[in-house]
Amino acid sequence: MGYRSLRFHNFRNIRDGVLAVDAPEVFLIGENGQGKTNLLEAIYLLSFGSSFRTRRDDTVVRHGETEMAVGGVFGREDLPDQEIAVRVREKKKEIRLDGKTLRDRREMVERFPCVVFCHGDIGFISGAPERQRTFFDQTLSLEDPLFIDTLRRYGKLLKQRNAAVKNRDGEMIDLFDGDFIDTGIEMTRRREALTEKFSAFFSRLYREVSSLEVPVGIRYLPSWRSSDPGEVRNELKKKRDADFQFSTTTSGPHRDRFRFLFGGRDFSAAASTGQIRLASLVLKAAQAAFFTSQTGRLPTILLDDVLLEMDPPRRQRFIARFPPYRQAFFTFLPDERFSAYAKGDTLIYRVREGGFFNE
Repeated sequence: MGYRSLRFHNFRNIRDGVLAVDAPEVFLIGENGQGKTNLLEAIYLLSFGSSFRTRRDDTVVRHGETEMAVGGVFGREDLPDQEIAVRVREKKKEIRLDGKTLRDRREMVERFPCVVFCHGDIGFISGAPERQRTFFDQTLSLEDPLFIDTLRRYGKLLKQRNAAVKNRDGEMIDLFDGDFIDTGIEMTRRREALTEKFSAFFSRLYREVSSLEVPVGIRYLPSWRSSDPGEVRNELKKKRDADFQFSTTTSGPHRDRFRFLFGGRDFSAAASTGQIRLASLVLKAAQAAFFTSQTGRLPTILLDDVLLEMDPPRRQRFIARFPPYRQAFFTFLPDERFSAYAKGDTLIYRVREGGFFNE
């Protein structure tokens, strides 16, 4: 079970109305720009309260309109059906669960876990360190939504410390550093433990899909060299002049790095573009499989035209090792052999100009 239906009002180019999606797999077939990715974005919005394509809520409102709403009826075997809805009106967002305002989006992650595969995922491998931190923090948050509170707490403390740094206020910095250090060490420990477990998932799956014997792994490189609060405090004091010079906190978990290794070398430098693209897909598959292994729950999976990025043999191996899911939504171009992946209960829609038509 998963989403039974989706409801749209002024959401991008999707036609207003209710769409039935009560099937284990839903295939969306259409040319680019017809609304396939928009539907995946709507589901992601119902799962996380935000888009995977933009940080601006107002951009999902149909051009010329001032408000939009999306909703979904979600079914699980162990709970009554739930209705989740997101509304943006005059650039303000409201989220409702079963008709009641939802104050904390963490509850969405707990109830509607979701993993999306899209072209931009390559940035998790070869992009800026911020993208890699985002991926691993999201993986931790899926496993344990309480980690979201840790991220929020650290972000608030970092903002306060940076304000004190800009003012060169040593007394305030010393005051903030106690909680800042404790929260940062907690994040470092969680990231370190995650990397050790997750790297094994990723490495094994990449080897099986790529058929390469060269080992691929992940190394966590924390900004703080110690997890002892006293030693971290001394490190921060040594870097205070640099903090003042750059008017920001120059060390801490917000500066952590994750390095992908290919036979012991930097993966981005040693691997081909095709290998990097494959690694980004495997990374997301490993995220979904890891989530299930740690929680015993199944996510909703969204795949946005990513199967085209693999040659046929690797595509077959990838699909054969695809992680278990509660429900999956796939997008395909019309000339793809999507019927080869369909099952007896797969729901297939043709997508044209924001409308969805049964196959």
